[in-house]
Amino acid sequence: MTGLRDLSRWVGFYPAVLLARLAAAIATIPFGSSIAAAATTLEVAASNGLPGFHRAELQRYLALHMSQTGLGEWRFEPATSSGVAANRVEWTFKLNPYAGGAVRNAARRPANDGATGVHRPITIEARLYLNGEYQTLIEQQAVFWGGPNDPEFAEAVASAAQALLGASGAYRTIGSGTYAASPTR
Repeated sequence: MTGLRDLSRWVGFYPAVLLARLAAAIATIPFGSSIAAAATTLEVAASNGLPGFHRAELQRYLALHMSQTGLGEWRFEPATSSGVAANRVEWTFKLNPYAGGAVRNAARRPANDGATGVHRPITIEARLYLNGEYQTLIEQQAVFWGGPNDPEFAEAVASAAQALLGASGAYRTIGSGTYAASPTR
C-alpha cells in the first residue's frame, strides 16, 4: 500500500510540475518579432488637408489604410488634438502644379468609379518619429482624384506606409548602409 500512496502523491503533484515547466518552456520559444513583441502604436497625423477631406477625416483615413497594409508589429491610430505623440507618423501632402505651362485643363474622372474631383498630381511625405525623435522620411508622387473613395490614393497611402515601415522600408534600412528605392515616381 505504500507504493500506491506514494504514487497518488506523485500523480497529484507531477502534473502541476509538468504544467509549470511547460509554461516556462513555451515562454522561451522564440516567435517572430510581430508575435512575441507587443505592437508599437503610432499616431497618424496630417499636417495639412486635401480636397474632399476634413483634417480629422483624413487622419482616420490614413490610419485605416495603414492598418490594412499587413504591418503586424505596428498599430495605427488617428492623432488626437491633445498634443504631439512621441510615436507618430506625420503625413504632408503637396498639390503639384499641373504640367503643360499655361494650359490649366485637367481630365475629369468618369463618374461611375466612386471617386470625385479632378486629376491632380501630389507629393506625399511621411515622417516617422519614435520616442519623440525623428527617424526617417519617405517621399513619393501620386495622382489624387479626390475624396475617400479614390482607389489610387488609397493605394498610394498603403505603398507609402510599406516604403516607410515595411520589411525593406526606409526605417529598416537606417544604419544598414542600404537604401530602398522609392516605389513609385
